[in-house]
Amino acid sequence: MTRKILWFTFLLICSFGKSQVKEGFVLPENPKIGLSLSGGGAKGFAHIGVLKVIDSLGIKIDYISGTSMGAIIGGLYAAGYKADEIEKFVMKTDFYTLIANEKTRQETPFFYKTTDKYLLTLPIKNGKVNVLPKAISTGQKNIYLLEELFKNVSHITDFSELPIPFLCIATNLESGKMEIFEEGDLVSAIMASSAFPSLMDPVQINDSLYIDGAMTLNLPSEPLKNKGIDIVIGVDLSQPLTPKEQLNSVLAIFNQIIDFGIKKENKRQYEFTDITIKPDLSGLSATSYSDKEKILQSGYNETLKYTEVLSELPKRESSLRSSVHSVFSNVYKIDQLILENNNIFDQNYIQGKMNLKLPSLQTYGSINKMIGKLYATNNYYTINYDIIQQNNENHLKLILSEVDTRFFLKAGLHYDEVFKTGLLLNATIKRLLFRNSIISLDLIVGDKPRYYFNYFIDNGYIPGFGVYSSGMSFDFADGNNENISWNWVRNDVFIQSVWRDKFAVGGGFNHEYFKTNLHSTGNFINPYVFIKSDTRDDRNFPSRGFFMDINGKYLDFFNDNPEKKAFQTKALLNFNFPLSQSITYQLNFFGGITANKEISPYYKFRAGGIFEQELGNFTSFPGMKLAEISNDNMMSVSQTAQFRFQKNFFVAGNFNMLTVFDEVRIRDMLHIHYISGGLSLGYRSPLGPVKINYSMMINKKNSGIFNIMLGHWF
Repeated sequence: MTRKILWFTFLLICSFGKSQVKEGFVLPENPKIGLSLSGGGAKGFAHIGVLKVIDSLGIKIDYISGTSMGAIIGGLYAAGYKADEIEKFVMKTDFYTLIANEKTRQETPFFYKTTDKYLLTLPIKNGKVNVLPKAISTGQKNIYLLEELFKNVSHITDFSELPIPFLCIATNLESGKMEIFEEGDLVSAIMASSAFPSLMDPVQINDSLYIDGAMTLNLPSEPLKNKGIDIVIGVDLSQPLTPKEQLNSVLAIFNQIIDFGIKKENKRQYEFTDITIKPDLSGLSATSYSDKEKILQSGYNETLKYTEVLSELPKRESSLRSSVHSVFSNVYKIDQLILENNNIFDQNYIQGKMNLKLPSLQTYGSINKMIGKLYATNNYYTINYDIIQQNNENHLKLILSEVDTRFFLKAGLHYDEVFKTGLLLNATIKRLLFRNSIISLDLIVGDKPRYYFNYFIDNGYIPGFGVYSSGMSFDFADGNNENISWNWVRNDVFIQSVWRDKFAVGGGFNHEYFKTNLHSTGNFINPYVFIKSDTRDDRNFPSRGFFMDINGKYLDFFNDNPEKKAFQTKALLNFNFPLSQSITYQLNFFGGITANKEISPYYKFRAGGIFEQELGNFTSFPGMKLAEISNDNMMSVSQTAQFRFQKNFFVAGNFNMLTVFDEVRIRDMLHIHYISGGLSLGYRSPLGPVKINYSMMINKKNSGIFNIMLGHWF
């Protein structure tokens, strides 16, 4: 036996000339093997390569410790996943999307879909402007992913009871001290361990905030020795300090400062590490997520150098680990909803926004979608969850981190051919009078001053109440080349609910005041009903999704003259069909019908111009000047082929048809009066969309029209 020990020690030293094997190392009888996985962001994918070699050799791992990405990879392995399974998950996951943590537009409530027009938002809390966020991401999408991956062990609160005992390291943000997590909620512990400053918000567990464990212990070998582990295999992802020539950014300097402490502590951890595997990751960084295959291979290649050594370590009873079956699609009967830390919003609001009926059958996929809708209200920093079994019932537990900021200042810029230059200033207040309410006031200063006021009590699927007011003015020339100065004030009271999770339905009364230089002043009160939907992935350059706005109103309801009353309906539909990753076919339809000819000129439908702003009975039609055509009834169809290139650039061609008719008859509705075509160039800029349009009539003689739009419409 002594000979074997000496031979093994000699082999270790000779095989790795560098200090990769602890000096004086001796292989004991029946050793316990521990795996210490360091942090490193994207460089942590090298751990998978290490695990692939360990799996191929059938080595029995008795304990795993991890920090940051090492906690994620190590946690998965401890939960029962094989290295190949972890590799598949990593390769198919877009980590840039996870970090960005962007809320999809499809998840966004209806109110916010009409207000995605601001370039700058400044939260105000306790009289102070909070300009800088805590981090780039709150980590909400990480929660969805980790809850899915770790559901097979979600019932385990003592990490030593996992298929492989496990611990992870985090740093207490208040005290700066290291915290070893060995029990509790596994997902929360791993989230805390990997919450890198500036990239991820600190994670609250009980009454403490935690950040990345790398700040205090990046290579967690000592805790394994304290657990009685005989041989610790450590995977150190640290690289040499950055030379001064490359310290040319705030981020580079920030990372260098962090690396000072990491390197110093790593050297101390080498005392507790028997075999140190250090992959060559030169030129790679913590954010090199696009190089994950290269990083993984580096870990694999480096570990292969240790094959002879590692093959001497104890083997599992079975050479292959059993696969972990995903529970993502499993169906669970949810009987109760448990809320933790819900100090602002009550259960009715939360269930309404989630569209959660109790009891109901749910999967983890459907739960993620429901929580995504709740998260998209912007009332929560993070929402963690778990399915808990109690008394033969499944309880969906939500751990909420609420946004308590109520006041916001916002701003935007825009230019178009209708309103010219405008600077948008906004004040928004949440929870004024009612906890589910939001009040928003837009003031636009510029060539055409205007305002928009919204107050809405959002009850989700329970009908909510709203008040709306707007005032604007603009100029146009009608079909007779008469210059019209159009002044319009609108005031609404309405109720609104959500139907089938996609449609906003409601009704109310509006008062409209009109004044022009050609017509007498008009005051009208109109009851109306509406149905709306907006599932587009982008308001300005949609590649998929559907938009619908259909309403019907009874014009001048309180007029004593029945001949002056009329029923009018209007429909605007937009369909977006992706033909490929870069090409989208768009189909647009507009229709307006009036059931009485004796209507005020203010309620005639008017077509012409290119705009994307809600302007009552005005509708866009390329190739014409603004409001060039007017009639009581009209329909238009537009087809557009949109091509995206270099991610944020777009070119589109459109073909448009318009018909006007006096009588609602099929033959009149199908007779095409106007045909136009156009070409547009677009750019999704940091300051909002930029569009340059050229359009002209095809069946009418007129010169082409150039049109420029800068920024979001408001």
